[in-house]
Amino acid sequence: MMCFMLAKSGNLEVLKDGRYIFEPKLDGTRAMFVKKDDEIQLLNRRGYNIKRKYPEFNFEKCLKCESCILDGEIVVYNSQGLPDFHLLQMRELMDSHTDIMLRSKLYPATYVVFDILEFNGENLRNLALLKRKLCLNKCIKDCKRLQIIPYTEDGGKLWKMVKDLNLEGVMAKKKESKYVCARSENWLKIKYFKTVDAVIVGYTPGQGKREKTFGALLLALYNGADLQFIGKVGTGFDDDTSNYLLSKFKEGKVSVVNPPDYKVVWVKPEIVCEIQYLEVTQDKKLRAPSFKKLRMDKEPKECTIDTLHQ
Repeated sequence: MMCFMLAKSGNLEVLKDGRYIFEPKLDGTRAMFVKKDDEIQLLNRRGYNIKRKYPEFNFEKCLKCESCILDGEIVVYNSQGLPDFHLLQMRELMDSHTDIMLRSKLYPATYVVFDILEFNGENLRNLALLKRKLCLNKCIKDCKRLQIIPYTEDGGKLWKMVKDLNLEGVMAKKKESKYVCARSENWLKIKYFKTVDAVIVGYTPGQGKREKTFGALLLALYNGADLQFIGKVGTGFDDDTSNYLLSKFKEGKVSVVNPPDYKVVWVKPEIVCEIQYLEVTQDKKLRAPSFKKLRMDKEPKECTIDTLHQ
């Protein structure tokens, strides 16, 4: 399976550090684009080839190489030209060929590349990041659905732009960093909002307008081998997401630490979602949580209690 370099959390002080370059953190789905032996794959973090979901990704004319492995983010831009994960999720939830083709025309996606691992069979992982960036420019040219992410050494200026546009945050990457298959401090993510990726472990029965779906999703994080309940979220998801989740849930008994005392339909801990929140209470519950998006590219075991930010 293809492995990804992952980032640790950083703080605003990093924006002043001259050892880093800075990129906007895009609200999309991470994927590797692999062109080898006339075969093209688009692999998400769970190793699934999701190329069929993006028929508009015909990049052959944009590539100046025989083979390559690129790392980037799939995004859908809204009418203001900003990444919109709600529109992207409308693509990701589709499975039938007809729906995929229709939504690819209604909400076309763009693959934004920020790194290159191989170029014409040469392994570039041990090169410094800035040297890989040079190779990336040699490998591809910007096309309508293929872009190279911009970067800057002025982290403060980029952070101001992120705040003004209400974007997700900033990625800080050490100029000399190699590409390693691990979560490394060489790459840091500085988020504008507090978010956490949590495991869905159940839901409350719906009422009123939600009678046919559910009221709220129950969330948990792994604390060692145990799942620890961190609260429920009842806002932020639409009907498409609700119906999709109900079609994927597998009911079953789930053991969680500090379970709630109200009526719950428990489901197997197989689906991950990203939650935005205001703060964490003393008993490790999310305050003012809001559903942000599904993380179908992430394994539940990656969602751990130490990822909560007070």
